[in-house]
Order: sequence, then structure tokens, then C-alpha cells
Amino acid sequence: MAAAQASPAQIPLGAYIFRRLRSIGVHHIFGCPGDFNLNLLDHLYTVEDINWIGTCNELNGAYAADGYARVRGIPGVLVTTYGVGELSAINGISGAYSEHVPIIHIVGTTSRLAQKDHTMIHHTLGEQWDHDTFQQMSKPVRSAAANLVNDASFAEDVDKVIEVCVKTRKPVYIFVPMDTPDILISSERLDTPLDLEITNPGKEDIEAEIVELILNRMQTAEKPSVLVDVFAHRYGLAKVITELLDFTAFPGFVTPLSKSILDETGPHYNGLYNGKLTPSKQVKDRVENADFLLHIGPLPSDSNTGGWSQNFNEKGRIILHPDYISIWGRRWDGVNFVPIVKKLLAAARARKTEFTKSGSQFLLNNIPSSIQKNGIVNGNSKLALRGPLEQHHVWKQFSPFLRKGDCVIAEVGSAQYGTLDLELPTEAVFFTQLYYSCIGFTVGALLGALVARREQGNNGRVILFVGDGSLHMTVQEISTIIRNRFKPTIVLINNQGYTIERVIHGPAQQYNDISESWDYQQMLHFFGAPKASKSYRAGTYEELESVLRDPEFNSNQHIQLLEIFMDKFDSPWMLTEQVNIMQEKSSLALRKWDEECGRKRLVLDSNLFRSQYVLSQSASQQAAAKSAELRQLENGLE
Repeated sequence: MAAAQASPAQIPLGAYIFRRLRSIGVHHIFGCPGDFNLNLLDHLYTVEDINWIGTCNELNGAYAADGYARVRGIPGVLVTTYGVGELSAINGISGAYSEHVPIIHIVGTTSRLAQKDHTMIHHTLGEQWDHDTFQQMSKPVRSAAANLVNDASFAEDVDKVIEVCVKTRKPVYIFVPMDTPDILISSERLDTPLDLEITNPGKEDIEAEIVELILNRMQTAEKPSVLVDVFAHRYGLAKVITELLDFTAFPGFVTPLSKSILDETGPHYNGLYNGKLTPSKQVKDRVENADFLLHIGPLPSDSNTGGWSQNFNEKGRIILHPDYISIWGRRWDGVNFVPIVKKLLAAARARKTEFTKSGSQFLLNNIPSSIQKNGIVNGNSKLALRGPLEQHHVWKQFSPFLRKGDCVIAEVGSAQYGTLDLELPTEAVFFTQLYYSCIGFTVGALLGALVARREQGNNGRVILFVGDGSLHMTVQEISTIIRNRFKPTIVLINNQGYTIERVIHGPAQQYNDISESWDYQQMLHFFGAPKASKSYRAGTYEELESVLRDPEFNSNQHIQLLEIFMDKFDSPWMLTEQVNIMQEKSSLALRKWDEECGRKRLVLDSNLFRSQYVLSQSASQQAAAKSAELRQLENGLE
């Protein structure tokens, strides 16, 4: 049977999908081949300037698409196969959904005929062999889905789901039955650009009212502040907000998840606010006592708020969120903040004469310049540190190493809390998965970030801070990074296990240990790194300083590894305090709930090398027992 020839007005569905993705700026697709997506992938190679990046597994592919989206500001794209592939990726998709990262997950599925007949084909499950089972599993972690089963609406369905992904900044799915990629469809819709603009249709009057309310309050504020949170980054508002700060001279602050959205060397960056865990008391006081606080794009998770310890003056707080606007308790649901922020800047400029009084009066004149620039008090930065590396001091040693345009990625755990103390240079990019917090995320995300930076033509360095426990989860993706000739700097924290879990529970328990037989110094070459690539080690401040001052290490001509050694029971101050706050809140809530339900517990004490059962004790008895346990730990007793 001869293959049909496409007319100028026709195009295979597979090619249509990839051309639409190319039209929104996507140049690379991540994923793994599988028998239900192979003929779909064939069409990728017919579309100019779009390329395939095969990953070691689908989970890492999802992480890569996530990292790509965070850096590029457009959807990352992942292709997997039915069942086994899409389920492998779902954890990565879940993280993207929780943190509003746009990913288009394309799944090659069984043929429509097999679906109709409930064929007992490989990868299916259940007694009835319902081929839609896996689609139901991904419903909670997607904002939309297109199941391409209707020939008449193929193109329309693809277009709609891409638009939803861009507008919601959340993952979407496209299910492509294996009998459909080769079907010829009209290419007419490709002549019409997708509708990607975020608007509030029919709510223009509400927008005007909101802008007027905010503007009037801005003009009378005595102690204004602007707290820029992570959704402002996700929705591409960094430039607009920076212009707003430039125009008003209001002081700007960030949260842990939004670090780097404001230029930390700029005049209006004043520090990081994290509730009780804010590094600077002056910053904490200024944000919490502001009579006008414009809070843009909040994500109020425990890890982004100092364990829900933010303490705002609600009488002066205005919340601009993707799903609602709140002004002094009055709330407008279903109003997206993107048009509001843009119109607020335009309206402020239109009333330029009314803002002339602001000038520089709102700069934090009562806060030392070191706080204004850095948001932290370093003390004597010239103080020479000696001896073994410690979590409390080591992170700030990397600040002088960073330079303009670097991209810093911090893994879940020690790294993500420690790197919050970094002072970032101009045009630096920083991201971490602080909310979903899935260990191992950054190795795949590093690949995605590298691909994104290459697309952008950005030659700045990409630096990953990752712990040994996290690395064990996803290490094989380093081979893909090497295969594609990328040259990141990987800073590996070797502290023999899951430090963040040790801080939370069971510091000396075996379940928080990992294999210590890995030779990380051989890792890069095992995965095929060029002979010229190097691996470095540092266990003391003197050794670390020597590496960070090494011209070859700074030049970053090849992929390179810096392995730093720290004590397994050591942790960054912010991580320790975060856990303390959360455990106190959790214990109080659990105790109250138990009292209400009349239940009792038998608690295992995990702080000893050998676990013991601990019955209910008085506070003094518990304190004495804890002291004895700690002494045992320190003396290495069993």
C-alpha cells in the first residue's frame, strides 16, 4: 500500500504537535522512547530547529523539563510512553504542578482500536484492561489534558491545551494514541498564533478599581515595602516589578523561593524575608511593620514562610495572586494578577507628578548599607576561617566565587537552605525546589537548565550544589549532561547520608545512611567526561579557598566536580531552625488532637544508636533523658 502524500494544506498530526511547540519557542524535547511513542517521535525530526534530548529515565526527564521551564520561562516538554513511562514521570510532574512550573507531558498511548476493545496488551493493568486508567492517575497533577481520539478536533485540542499550560503555569498532558501521529490533518490553524496572553476577560472595570485602590494607598504610604514572591517569577513579571521599584523607590524584598528575581546588587533589593528565619532583624521589622505591603505572587508553604511564621501588618497588606486579589480583607476571586501588575506600573507612570515626593525617601535609611545590599549581616567578612568545613560558615565562602550571569541550582536539603545565605551577583539566576522538596530533583533539572541556557545563547556558568544522598537518586543523568557536551560545575556535599532527614528525625539511625563506597572522584570519567575534566576535594577552609581561587577551576572549560566534606550531623542554621519551628507546631497540634480523641501513643526514641521505647514522661524527665542521649552520641557509645 503506497503512503499518502501530504498536500500543501495538510500535515501529519505528529508534525503539527511539534510545529506548535516550536512556535512558542521550544527548541528541545526531553524524554524516553517507548513502543507507543516511536512513530510520534519520528515526526520530531521533520520539524526544523527542534531537537531530542533522551534522558536515562522518565523521572529525570520530568526534572529536566522542569529545570528548562524555570530558566526559559516557557513550557518544558516531556515525551513518555504509555503506563510505565508516564507513571515513572508523574513524581516530577507533581513537583512542577505544586510549584507552578509549566510542562507539556506528551504520552504515546495504545491505539484507539485497542482502547475500544480493552485489549490485554503489555503495560495495561486491572481485570478489565481499561486503557484510560493511567490518565485518571495524572488528573490531580495537571491543569488540562487533550486525549487525541477525535480526528475532527486534533489540531484544536492540541492548541487549547498548550494555551492552558502557558496561562496557568502548570503541567498539561497530551495523550497521543499510536495510530494517530501519521494521520494527515489541515495545517490551516498553524497560520494563527496561539492565544498566550493572560487577561481577565470581562473584568476590566474590576481591574481598574483594584489599580485605583492600590495606587491611592501607594501615594500616602509612610513605610512602604514590596515583597516579591515566587509566582511573580513564574509569570514573567520580574522586569515589570523592577521597573515599578525603580519608579517608586519602594524597598523590595524576596522570599526563599523567589531569590534572584530582584537583582541583589541593585538599589531596591533589601534582603530576604522568611518570617522568624529572616537573616536580618532590620529586614524582618521593615516587612512586618510596613503600612503598605505589596505582596506579589505569594506561595505560603511552610518552607517558604519560615514554618508559617510570617507576621504581616494585615491592615496594610495587599496580595496579588494568580487566582485572586486581596486588599485589606476584601477579595476578588478569579482575577489574575498579571494584568493588575502591568496596569499598576502604567498608572503610576501616568501620575508621575504625584510620585515626585517619593524620591529616595523610602530607601531604608535606618538600615545599614550592608543590610540594604546583602540582606544579611556577615560580620567581619575578612576573618580567616581555619579547619574543617562547617555548615554555618561554608556557604558564604562561595559568594566571592560567583560572577555575573551565573545560574545557581540548589538541591533539596542542606544545599537549598545553605545557599540562601549566598550573595548573588547581577544577572544571576537561582532556583531550588523548596516547596515540593523531592530529593534528587536537581540533577535532572541541571540538564534542563543547561539546555535552556544554550538556547538563550547564555555562556554564564551553571553551578549545582547537591548532597550525596540526593545525588544517589538520579546520578545517571550526569551521563546525559556529558553526552551533550555541557560543562557545569557540580559542588557535591559529602556528609554520608540524608542530612535533612537526620535533622528531622533519627540522626544516628541506619535508615539515614547511604553507601559510603562511592568514589566520587572517579564519577565524571566513569560517565565519559573528557580527560581534561577535573575533580577537586576540600575538607577544610584552606583547601576550599585554594580551589575557589584556582584559575582553572574558575574558567570552567569542562564539566568539573568539587567534593566538599562536612560532618554528618552538621546542618545549616536555617534548616535546623525551620525543623525546630515545624516540630514544635506539629507536636502541639498532635497533642491537642490526641487529647480530644482520648488516644495514647508509644513513641520510639530515635536519637540513640539503639532505639528504645519511651513511655510518657514529665518534662524534666524528658529533658534529662535527652541530655543523656546527646552525651552518648557525642561519646560514640551504644
